[in-house]
Amino acid sequence: MKGFLIIFLLFFTFAFAFRAQAVVINEIAWMGTQTSYNDEWLELYNPFEYPVSLDGWVLKTEDDDLRINLKGRIRAKSYFLLERTDDTSLPDIPADLIYKGGLSNQGEHLSLLNNNGKIIDEVDCSLGWFAGRNETKKSMERKNPEIDGCDPSNWKTSSEKGGTPGAQNSEEKEVLEKQITSTPKNKDYSDFSSILISGIALSSFSSMLAMSFVLKIKQKKDNIKNNTKV
Repeated sequence: MKGFLIIFLLFFTFAFAFRAQAVVINEIAWMGTQTSYNDEWLELYNPFEYPVSLDGWVLKTEDDDLRINLKGRIRAKSYFLLERTDDTSLPDIPADLIYKGGLSNQGEHLSLLNNNGKIIDEVDCSLGWFAGRNETKKSMERKNPEIDGCDPSNWKTSSEKGGTPGAQNSEEKEVLEKQITSTPKNKDYSDFSSILISGIALSSFSSMLAMSFVLKIKQKKDNIKNNTKV
């Protein structure tokens, strides 16, 4: 029974880790672009340290109105851009794949299936898109690829005009910018000096204690020696 429990826990841990590190649906321009509402695009992200073949994979809506048969490879730590109808949806950014069909502005339930038909990732926005703005044409972007895509709190409206197709999401950029701005440009050595001074003082005090202890022992030995002579 104990062995079975250990095996079950190991399997659960492995399955969770694999799920958390799977290729994910990373950004959705369900509203199109400023040029045209028909210029929809989607983006996948590969968090692995190695490329993943998408041959035989499918990205589809629950009602199958949109079904994209994927092919090609998505490089390690890279993005895979899908553009609707032709490569002019994003004129300045080459598409990795062109697809036919559109997304409803009222929301969709998207699923990403591998070549064995297993759901690798899904985003359930059947009751309405979690984020994105039709008026400003700002995309809906994922905050963290390791958090469930069906969690509404894991999505936000891109802070970049037109989103970030084929590139790092604005959420990640904002985090990096905050880290950079919170780091002082000119290093202040006052704290280091204080630590150094404290260390020297402590070392001196320790040396004095040691010398005092040695002198006391010597004095005690001398007293014993003198008493022995008498």
